[in-house]
Amino acid sequence: MKEEKEKKENKYIKFIKDLSKNKRGRAILFFIFYFIFFFILISLIRTNYNSNHDIDTSNDNKVNTEYKLDGIENGNYHFIREENINGVITSFTGDKSNNKTEGIMTSNNTFYNYFIYDNINLIKTTDKYEVTSELYHFNNITDDKNISKILKKSYLVSKTEYENGFTSYNYEITTNTIDSIINNTNLDIADIPNKITLETNEEDEVVKITYDLTSYSTYINNVITTTTITVSYSNFGKIKDIEIKES
Repeated sequence: MKEEKEKKENKYIKFIKDLSKNKRGRAILFFIFYFIFFFILISLIRTNYNSNHDIDTSNDNKVNTEYKLDGIENGNYHFIREENINGVITSFTGDKSNNKTEGIMTSNNTFYNYFIYDNINLIKTTDKYEVTSELYHFNNITDDKNISKILKKSYLVSKTEYENGFTSYNYEITTNTIDSIINNTNLDIADIPNKITLETNEEDEVVKITYDLTSYSTYINNVITTTTITVSYSNFGKIKDIEIKES
């Protein structure tokens, strides 16, 4: 058995030596060598690609995420909201209590008083409030009741703790996932993930959320639309009841 194995090995060695004796043979050896080299290289790349794309979307279990959304979800707070759509900035400042919101909207250096109750939006353009279309962009995503749903389906990219006790959490979420939550769809599009950043205070309360929804808004509008929405929260549970405005 050993002798047969040695004979086979000698045949391969002799075959290689014979090929190396002339120019054509050396060319064949050169081709064989590089074919084997690239085959191994491609196999390694594919293996590495598959391992890198096997993402554990439940990585919150590996990172301590102790932030609290209670103050926001209870719907009683003071807020500052800034929407930047393709460089055009609209700001909202106000209070929310018992599903009612009263505030001031700033757009193109013009101030407007506004009021929101459930899905009714009122804006004061003259001396009285009038019904208008929804004032907030992408309110279905930033709505208090949907924040937890969005974050549970997002991928935690990083967590940074600061000396002042504040912490930031950086998340990514695909347009497919957002649309499945908001519209119960099943899209299959390749896109750059949207980004969500949470900032917490010393008590681990979320006091600021920044949404980079450029990917989602581009999909919705069928044209590149840079969209950043930042909402800052304060005075949790300290807002008195807000009266409904007369239209």
